[in-house]
Amino acid sequence: MMSTDLNYLKEPELENPIAIAGLPGIALIGKMSVEYLIKELEAEKFAEMTSDQFPGWVIRENGLVRDLKVYFYEATSDSLDRDIIIVTSDAQASSPKGQYRMSESIAEVLSDHNTDTFLTMAAYLDSENEKSETVGAATNEELAKRIEEKEVELLEGGRIVGMNGLMVSLGAEKDIDGFCLLGTTEGKDNDPKSAKNVVNKFSEIFDIELDISEFEEELPELPRFKPPKIKNPSVSDGKKDLSYIR
Repeated sequence: MMSTDLNYLKEPELENPIAIAGLPGIALIGKMSVEYLIKELEAEKFAEMTSDQFPGWVIRENGLVRDLKVYFYEATSDSLDRDIIIVTSDAQASSPKGQYRMSESIAEVLSDHNTDTFLTMAAYLDSENEKSETVGAATNEELAKRIEEKEVELLEGGRIVGMNGLMVSLGAEKDIDGFCLLGTTEGKDNDPKSAKNVVNKFSEIFDIELDISEFEEELPELPRFKPPKIKNPSVSDGKKDLSYIR
């Protein structure tokens, strides 16, 4: 049985919140996006989650070590009449089962705080440069239409690999409408330009005023962890399918 512990650092004051998540993955796009929002919106951490489904390593900081965690922040914006929950972590779970279970635990926290809209930020690997700068997929047609109207190219096929996709799907089972907002990338160690595109599109969708003119300069230094290798499911018709999100 999975062991997950949620520790509240403070009682959040949340009114009709939306949730945004970005975890470490390809090119660190999701992680960079939410770390920028945490700083720009002056978000305050209100909870931390630990789990035995994380990879088997710890974080080194100033001569000390600590375990891996999921972090929950609360934030507000003067241009949005709703509060915001921001979710990030030190890593994704190291196995498919762990990713499923941890994603479900995160969705439960959001449901407990009456979240009804959930956005994850991540990467879309596009080595052939065939897609738009920002692509996406949603859990219902209304949301899909909403992001398409903001010139987010909707993904027609392929598969979503990792927690940035699972969290949205499992959130939908708890009546949280969700979508993935993805920056196309060739798969570098990090891709701040693509992360900037994702944050800019997020601000357009929710009509939030953000100054991203110095996006790269404002980003904190992030560890360059490679996501764990997880075997992709085979394609039933035998065709090769390399399109995926993480």
